[in-house]
Amino acid sequence: MDSITQAALGGVVGELVLGKKLGWRGMAWGMLFGTLPDLDVLFSPWLEGVESLRWHRGFSHSILMMVLASCVFAKPLAVLHRERGLSVRRAGGFVFLAWSTHVLIDVFTSYGTQIYEPFSDARVSTSNLFIVDLFFTLPLLLCIFYRFWAGLVSLGCWIRWRREGGDENGRPDYPEFSLGCARVMISLSCVYVLFSFVMKFWATDRIGEAMREVVPSGSLVMVAPTPFNTILWRGLVETDEGYFVTYWSPFDEETAKFDFLAKRRDSAKVFEGQESFETLKWFAKGQWVARQDGYGGVVFVNMRFGEFRSQKVGRLIPMFQWRLSFDGDGKMQARSYRPRDLDLKGGLELIWERLGGDRKRWEATTLTFPKILPWYKSIRHHWVR
Repeated sequence: MDSITQAALGGVVGELVLGKKLGWRGMAWGMLFGTLPDLDVLFSPWLEGVESLRWHRGFSHSILMMVLASCVFAKPLAVLHRERGLSVRRAGGFVFLAWSTHVLIDVFTSYGTQIYEPFSDARVSTSNLFIVDLFFTLPLLLCIFYRFWAGLVSLGCWIRWRREGGDENGRPDYPEFSLGCARVMISLSCVYVLFSFVMKFWATDRIGEAMREVVPSGSLVMVAPTPFNTILWRGLVETDEGYFVTYWSPFDEETAKFDFLAKRRDSAKVFEGQESFETLKWFAKGQWVARQDGYGGVVFVNMRFGEFRSQKVGRLIPMFQWRLSFDGDGKMQARSYRPRDLDLKGGLELIWERLGGDRKRWEATTLTFPKILPWYKSIRHHWVR
């Protein structure tokens, strides 16, 4: 998930595990260790092409790394706070929890996490939360802000006491942060996660039922939430010829539209066996389509991730795309492409309408993707089926 959520979750975990021993320092350590697994992105400048897809959320997010980090950081953390009675065991347990909860909520997203590295590069994903979900993050942020406010009040009391002479007999009683707040807030986030699993189970059942009526030969390969909510869900149905994309909301009154996109994988046959191409297929978990771009290259579209609905052009645009080509030396190039000038406000309005069951404008769009010009030319929006 996003870095703000990861830091907030780590901070609340730090408060719960270390708060009684270290005070505000427990939350600060939690925010740090809750962010550390994502520092693997710092190596991206040294990775070529699509190598970063295997690296990010790779070994740094593995179970083995959780254990190693606990062993490496437990002793130094305990020594640093030995005057406060922090034991090596508690310090190690804290590091493990802060690290593992980071990985766990990444598993909840569609992106997936390689928790079995280095023994397996399989990506584990439950796809029950979008990568940014305010309803999960907000309780955690409120806990952080409350701790920050309590700290400011304490600091103000201390400064006033010092200015008045600092008499030990008149030392102020600082308002302490309540661990109950942290428990309540993290419980709210956990309840929301349980709600997301219930909604996914419901969505999977309803989309599967609709699929058996509309595409009886299809296989439901993925159900995932749409941006920023767990009410509207996207279903991906695979057939031998291509993919059907549909959406479901509990407010729907009838079966939703199924948009079709043919696979046409033969157009990418020339790249078979290339390491970058195999990485893209691995990242897509075999769920991808391809198109000739008309300029000697091929557009590779990962169907696992959602589409953006543009009101300006009336199109439904897949977001994870790469342009594949060979350079002058015969080496394969894979350049990531994201459509430009997207009407984000209009797209969010459509999601809100569709979430409430209003499908008129939502289903007026057509599933397609842009024809990508070579990287050294300006990108224009041409549309092909």
